[in-house]
Amino acid sequence: RGAIKHAWDAYHKLAWGRDELMPISGRGVDRKFNHAVTMVDSLDTLWIAGLKDEFNDAKEWIAQHLPEKLRSMSSGVSMFETTIRTLGGLLSAYDLSRETVFLDLAKQLGSRINSAIGTNGVAPYTFGGGNGGSHCRSLAESGTNQLELRYLAHVTGDPSFATKANNFYQEVVGKPSVDGLWPNCFQNGRGKITFGADGDSFYEYLVKVWIQNGKQEDDLWEMYDRAADGLEKHLVKQGADGLTYLGTGNWGGGAEKPIYVEEMEHLTCFVPGWLALGAQSEKGAAKREQRMELAAKIAYTCWQMYEQQPTGIGPERVKFLKMDLSKTDTKEYILRPEALEGWWYMSELTEDPRYREWGWQAFMSFEKWLWVKNGYASLKDVTNTNKQYIDRMESFWIAETLKYAFLLQDPDHTIKLDRYILNTEAHPLSVLEFAPKPPR
Repeated sequence: RGAIKHAWDAYHKLAWGRDELMPISGRGVDRKFNHAVTMVDSLDTLWIAGLKDEFNDAKEWIAQHLPEKLRSMSSGVSMFETTIRTLGGLLSAYDLSRETVFLDLAKQLGSRINSAIGTNGVAPYTFGGGNGGSHCRSLAESGTNQLELRYLAHVTGDPSFATKANNFYQEVVGKPSVDGLWPNCFQNGRGKITFGADGDSFYEYLVKVWIQNGKQEDDLWEMYDRAADGLEKHLVKQGADGLTYLGTGNWGGGAEKPIYVEEMEHLTCFVPGWLALGAQSEKGAAKREQRMELAAKIAYTCWQMYEQQPTGIGPERVKFLKMDLSKTDTKEYILRPEALEGWWYMSELTEDPRYREWGWQAFMSFEKWLWVKNGYASLKDVTNTNKQYIDRMESFWIAETLKYAFLLQDPDHTIKLDRYILNTEAHPLSVLEFAPKPPR
């Protein structure tokens, strides 16, 4: 709670109303969003941590300024990031507080997002169209809005919010895949297959959307189940150090097997939670033991990404099945949450105390290496103990990383997995059975 308050207070004092705090320069900056994305992204974390005064400060600013900010949002803004951070943040704030100001803004933003999605569910990179880093329409862009838009459709009583987003599942099933895995550029029928950037949250949402709607849609379970099999078959490899690494695949299409690429991104550390969520359901019983074992192994590898670094903090990725980063060029830590996220799910679903302990150790390393007078800064190189900072505090630091760290340590929290599903920005939304009913 102290860490959340330290980060929030610095944002409030130095960057209020701006997208992001620059913790070294001690000033606010607008990234492309230009709508106070750190503020919206942090709402539910403040609520969960019991920081109600801070929550209400933000609510007042948002009620006054966000309608205009969202109206004038430029077409160059990432639709994916706005959906998971801003729409997710508003919906979760509404779900927890039942304050309609958040729902009204979510409707405004949801309409704009929905209108940019194609009839077949394919979504562009920005509101104005175009492609992102993969130079194509990616899996994650089209497959990471269903939780949010289905929730919005449910709580407003307006199913049209979700119609197009739902169509994406039929669309992608018609495209070439290998053992339940699609390439990031799913329209091309070949290319990079990954549970890291541009693919991750598409797979993540298959099981979460299935749970959100009462575990009724068998086609979503089948897609998830096949993807979990495909992951185990094609993307998992044991290193000489005995650790289980989760890599990426290069797929030439057709009957070819994906060629394994030895790089494990920090982003993929969400996978233990993803495997466990499905394995612990009734439908997951048949493969439960095997999947839970794999989940535990990957969670441990993610812990080793932290424990084996001189700072005790994990890097952006590790290459060539080596933890010493001798072959890795991306040694930075940009405040990412996925390791803590994976451990939180494992902790909730297994009650094994080791995950809580790892979370505490990681948090102590954050306090030691990332804490600065004005918030928390990113680290250039997790192998270097000379505190070389990057002057950024991404909105997901409070929204996700500190939320998962807090939930891991708080035995009395109410964000239980039989009642809530968390979007890919860690915004808890009630499963539809428990969600607010639409106004009559």
